[in-house]
Amino acid sequence: MRRDLFIALLIAAVAALAFTAGMGLVVSSHFDSSGRVRIEAAPAVVDGAPAGVPVLCYHYLRDKSDPLRLLRVFGYVVLSLPLLNDTELWTTGSSEFERQMQLLKDSGYHAVTLDELHEWQTGRRELPGKPIVITFDDGDGSVYDLALPILARYEFRATLFVVTARVGTKWNGIDCLDWARLRELEESGVFRIESHTDDLHYKVEAGGRTDPVFIAASEHGAELEGSRDWERRVREDLERSRAAIERNTGRSPSFLAWPYGAANANLNRIAAETGFVRTCSLRAKRNLRVFATASDAAPPVEISRYTITARTSLREFKSILDGTYRPRT
Repeated sequence: MRRDLFIALLIAAVAALAFTAGMGLVVSSHFDSSGRVRIEAAPAVVDGAPAGVPVLCYHYLRDKSDPLRLLRVFGYVVLSLPLLNDTELWTTGSSEFERQMQLLKDSGYHAVTLDELHEWQTGRRELPGKPIVITFDDGDGSVYDLALPILARYEFRATLFVVTARVGTKWNGIDCLDWARLRELEESGVFRIESHTDDLHYKVEAGGRTDPVFIAASEHGAELEGSRDWERRVREDLERSRAAIERNTGRSPSFLAWPYGAANANLNRIAAETGFVRTCSLRAKRNLRVFATASDAAPPVEISRYTITARTSLREFKSILDGTYRPRT
């Protein structure tokens, strides 16, 4: 019986490794004989300028390749089994993250900031060839422990969106960084700290569906913090978040990433009135250049981002870069 169990586990492990190889999580065919990433197609370019800038969104990194986790990923993706919780789904292995950063570096990409992207979109600056923006949501400790040294090694800059009410706490299965480490990230020159709201990162039932609380309140009349006056409550939350970041980092935030990656026009209006320059969504598309002049339309409020998860293969990652990515159906 024990021998049969061992054989079954061995077969499952081989199947998982074969699957991950095919998905690009462990893809030797993408490397040359020295073990370095082999460069293929460059991103689309129009008249020497990038045809839109991709913005990447990560959440959590983990430093070891757990065989059992690989099996759970296999079961989740291929067999549609409920084997991954939310935290595991939004987790990228640190080795995979480094492989992605190596690919960016070897392909000639330059990590620009959200400020630089915004100024480029509004015609106030030029960007280097092959620009890309790297962001993280929530503020998990792995950003400090794992992402920071990797990004510094490749001389890339990034943005971290934090839920300010959860700073320094254990929340939703993650260990959130405290303000001391967030200040270190800011002072490193690698990260900029921006807002993920103060405490609006949860969902409620309203209108016969489960939605982010700010959507449920603004569109379905749900109470927010015990009040029907959702606009005032959202405004107060964003003001608290802005004040906390400025008080603890010495810099006022410019960008807001809405939890769960979506909002609406009214919520984006409130964000702008509260002082945010732009908001960020999780809509999988490139950000185009739009001049804001008297004769041209204003730039879109939202900055679109591609989510990178446990399901993102190296092949899929490359399709984001070359403009051929299509969201899973």
